[in-house]
Amino acid sequence: MQRRTLIHAAVLSSIALPAFAQSTWPTGKTINYVVPFPAGGTTDVLGRLIAQ
Repeated sequence: MQRRTLIHAAVLSSIALPAFAQSTWPTGKTINYVVPFPAGGTTDVLGRLIAQ
């Protein structure tokens, strides 16, 4: 992929995505994270940090 094409794609997606996300994002709903590993492990701790 050429550098110019990559830059154009990044600029267009940064402009188009926020306008789309604001109009369709469900407000007032919680987001559930599912961490498929047992509690107490490194993945669990990182998942809890990201969730906050």
